[in-house]
Amino acid sequence: MGSRDNTQDEVPGGTTRVLLHTCCAPCSGAIIEWMTLNGITPVIYYCNPNIYPIEEYLVRKEECNRYASSLGLEIIDADYDHTAWMCCIKGLENEPERGARCLECFRMRLLNAARYASEHGFTVFTSTLDSSRWKRHDQIVEAGRWAAAQFPGLTFWERNWRQGGLQERRSQIIREQGFYNQRYCGCEFSMNAMCDDKKQSRQRIRRLISVMTPEQKATQSAAVWERMERNETFRNATDILIYWSMEDEVQTPAFIRKWTAAGKSFYLPSIQGDELIVKRYTGSGSLKPGEQFGIPEPDGEQVNDLNPITLVIVPGRAFDSMGHRLGRGRGFYDRLLPQLPRALKAGVCFDCQKLPSVPVDGNDIKMDFVI
Repeated sequence: MGSRDNTQDEVPGGTTRVLLHTCCAPCSGAIIEWMTLNGITPVIYYCNPNIYPIEEYLVRKEECNRYASSLGLEIIDADYDHTAWMCCIKGLENEPERGARCLECFRMRLLNAARYASEHGFTVFTSTLDSSRWKRHDQIVEAGRWAAAQFPGLTFWERNWRQGGLQERRSQIIREQGFYNQRYCGCEFSMNAMCDDKKQSRQRIRRLISVMTPEQKATQSAAVWERMERNETFRNATDILIYWSMEDEVQTPAFIRKWTAAGKSFYLPSIQGDELIVKRYTGSGSLKPGEQFGIPEPDGEQVNDLNPITLVIVPGRAFDSMGHRLGRGRGFYDRLLPQLPRALKAGVCFDCQKLPSVPVDGNDIKMDFVI
């Protein structure tokens, strides 16, 4: 547990009620604990339109809501407007981390917090941004002072939330609470510097997909297939190896039925031991649950001549712009794809599964393109 601190970091004006702009639960835990131990009641203000993609935003917000609820604290959910944030940092997209783009980002978010504080009777506000190792203290102070100056009678609390043992306590609370602990600041530009390993990438993607609704999955799946239908390789292909989707994958059944009726021949993988074999799809009525994972598979004979297949549509946990693919870790497709030398390989995924860089090794097979 943290301890009471009566040092120079006392809240300005001696108030016991502070608006706490919060960027994420991992950065908030030790700060909220310190405040409550020191007789201060934080009202949490969640305003982070910089976070990308939307699924990342929702996971971080969900963690903040869970933690606030467990402590009986009030949390204010500001609107998510990534388009407005992009306008705010326009022209600064290529700035390095901790540079001019970050300062403008802080100014926008802290101005929103300052406005809310002024309109709801707060005299002091502060931010958990100063807990993050991705941020510069001087930039946060500059942005906070500027935002406070726009509203008479409002003060930005400039305490450095990395000091006084709070960084160590931060790490302990993350472990205690099992927080989702992201490895980048939040925006698509900071994401470029993220260096996950395969295990971390799979865990992160799994959390992001978990917040998608069935409607969102259906909408994004439809968009993927619309792009696929415009692709020349798909239009020219008559024999296509595809997959029958699980709940956390781009949905395939309607797409397969549509183009089967239009005259294309589809094949589906079937798991046998540690290998994928290929079977012809002859209609959904011929499918049966697979032995290992219950994924529907054709109830028919193995297809040994794979030469007619000119396109393979491949699912994955993540893809990058270079065509690198991260699978589920069993290596099924990496062993199957070399058996299809005539087939082009197309990766398909939800938006949140597209990463700037996917961790790969020498056994991983690249895609020819990603939809």
